Amino acid sequence: MGTDPLPQDPAGVEPPEADARVIYRADIAARLEEVSRVCAEVAALAAQRGDETLAAQIDLGLSEALSNIVRHGYEAHARDARVQLLWTEQPDRWCLRLFDRGRPIPEAALQPSAHDPFDFDPLALDSLPEGGMGLALLRASFDRVDYRIGPRGNLLVLTKLLQPQARPDLEH
Repeated sequence: MGTDPLPQDPAGVEPPEADARVIYRADIAARLEEVSRVCAEVAALAAQRGDETLAAQIDLGLSEALSNIVRHGYEAHARDARVQLLWTEQPDRWCLRLFDRGRPIPEAALQPSAHDPFDFDPLALDSLPEGGMGLALLRASFDRVDYRIGPRGNLLVLTKLLQPQARPDLEH
């Protein structure tokens, strides 16, 4: 976990909410082994702060997002390939902001599709999809997925809404 502060507005778009509390921040090399490490750290923190189901959703979505940045955003072995992650918390939500300076997501890939990428026969091995499920996985893992291209890079904001915890003093 990095100690250097991340830019408030790394992509030249909107900054995090003023009342948000920083839970985790990292500035990592865009390599798959770093993705695994960061996802494990974030999932452990999410499990401590929520429940196992919530942590699994965060882990799946974050792993997909970071892996795609590493695989598609940068040239292989690029020396300056980095990803910054900032996880903030508000009473009703968690926001994970991922900033990179790699290639942006193509506009066509961001458009909603009438085709459900999860609609396939898992027993028909010849027809299993080989890709194209990334954004669908993000949308399944998070309540809101926002992507912006700014003058200094790309910003992906993944928002998970939190359910109010049952308070024992309010139960009947």
